[in-house]
Amino acid sequence: MHEGMFAALDPEDCRVLLRTQEVGRVAWTSPVAGLLVLPVNYVVRDDLVVFRTSRSSVLAELAEGREVSFQVDDIDVSTGNGWSVMAQGVSSSPTEADRLEALRVDGPTPWAKGDRDLFVTLELRTISGRVVDREEK
Repeated sequence: MHEGMFAALDPEDCRVLLRTQEVGRVAWTSPVAGLLVLPVNYVVRDDLVVFRTSRSSVLAELAEGREVSFQVDDIDVSTGNGWSVMAQGVSSSPTEADRLEALRVDGPTPWAKGDRDLFVTLELRTISGRVVDREEK
């Protein structure tokens, strides 16, 4: 039985793949709710992952600065081929007026309805990834 290929991706390839997707998962330990992993739609701007949320959302905790993990992947279930990228870093929320205006123009458009005027950025300190290819070569 062929087990396929499972290989590490270099950090630059991980950064390229991170830019190809629109939905990822952010994970952190909330002082209120404990360990959380939530999906967000995002964009990458200036090497920061950026998403928008409501100020009343549990995700708003991330504006205060938290250690986070962020994961994005692309898996073809029918072939068993795909990749996954995991990054760790710290979250924050920009406060400079010019930066906020730039994100309003070129940032993510929230999928969820309602007021999503809080921008959260993730500064990624480490990034790694894996690729899997089930096809025999």
